[in-house]
Amino acid sequence: MTRIGGSITKVACCFILILMVSFGFGGKVLALTDDECLDCHGEEDWTTERDGETISLYVDMDMFNQTVHAENGCISCHEDAAEGEYEHPVPLASVNCANCHDQIGEIYENSDHGKAALDNHDELAPNCDDCHTKHNILPPDNKKSSTYPLNIPLTCGRCHREGTEMTQTHDLNQHNVVENYSMSIHGKGLFVDGLIVTAVCNSCHTAHNVLKASNPESSVNRNNIVETCDQCHVGIVNKFKTSVHSKAITSTDKKLPVCIDCHNSHTISRVSQKDFRLIIAEQCGNCHEYESETYFETYHGRASMLWGGETTAKCSDCHGSHNIMPSNDDGSMINEANIVETCAQCHSGANQSFTTYLTHATHNDRERYPYLFYTFWAMTGLLVGTFAFFGLHTILWIPRGLIDKIKGSGSNGKKTE
Repeated sequence: MTRIGGSITKVACCFILILMVSFGFGGKVLALTDDECLDCHGEEDWTTERDGETISLYVDMDMFNQTVHAENGCISCHEDAAEGEYEHPVPLASVNCANCHDQIGEIYENSDHGKAALDNHDELAPNCDDCHTKHNILPPDNKKSSTYPLNIPLTCGRCHREGTEMTQTHDLNQHNVVENYSMSIHGKGLFVDGLIVTAVCNSCHTAHNVLKASNPESSVNRNNIVETCDQCHVGIVNKFKTSVHSKAITSTDKKLPVCIDCHNSHTISRVSQKDFRLIIAEQCGNCHEYESETYFETYHGRASMLWGGETTAKCSDCHGSHNIMPSNDDGSMINEANIVETCAQCHSGANQSFTTYLTHATHNDRERYPYLFYTFWAMTGLLVGTFAFFGLHTILWIPRGLIDKIKGSGSNGKKTE
């Protein structure tokens, strides 16, 4: 009987302990249900005052039930709400999304946004809910989602649009990024044509691993930008990788151009537009200074500076744009086998004799073009000598002419007998 009685006592104690824990006598209560949370947060006029600002605490469950978290209970995110009864801690602690999204959370922690928020405690640094919202998180393919492609520039623009507190208080290396993007070919493709496949902010900068361009691991770092653009421009990148500008083809200590050197970043314009064509020679001249200078000495270069000059031949018209090869390569546009076809793009009657024209020839280069150099200076010397001789002749003739005029006037004044 003693053993039986002792067993019954132990069972009873365990049962009582379970009840105490369940009903709060142990310092905890049962997790609140969504209905219990909605007793307060289901009221549209439920608000609180924080730092002099009225904040709505209303949660629209009809909307929430359409989100990706519809199956989640309130306390699955707001863990500290389960530690009290209705009077839970105010304000609740920030939701730790990494409890479920641990891999994304780790990426975010190592990003510039994450370091600014977590390490530097920058209040303006974006957290998960700044981009995804709090209770209205919809999948990215939902048109109402803050991460839907058409809405991404607006989401990022909350901080990066010129004039916001972020742009005014932080030393950002670029300004007017949202405005410039909107006017770029990517922005017009998105906002004007509604092409959601066009590049938006996270297409280049990624969504959670945003890093400065100076960071070697950044998706917009010079060493990584070609692979970033390759996500959309596969055909162009394939051509580029076989050109002289590719690191795989040209081994040099000099800086080789990448996409953003010619197309910039947020102000990418259509290559056929006037503004883009007018600066091609200058862009190429950033690396090819000699070729750029000699180009502007030629007919093509001179004509390009006149009204309507955007239609004249530019560097890319002869050398190509993404598929630039050395002249001795069979694939080069200026190779002997292809040069007639290249010139024929503008000059329909072009033939092999026509292509012997020296496109970059200039009288300033004695080593490469000695005939032009000496001919130029010979003709210049002849011209200057001729004008100097007759100029001197004219100057010396002036006093002689004045003397003759005076003598003539004097003889006309005398009386004849």
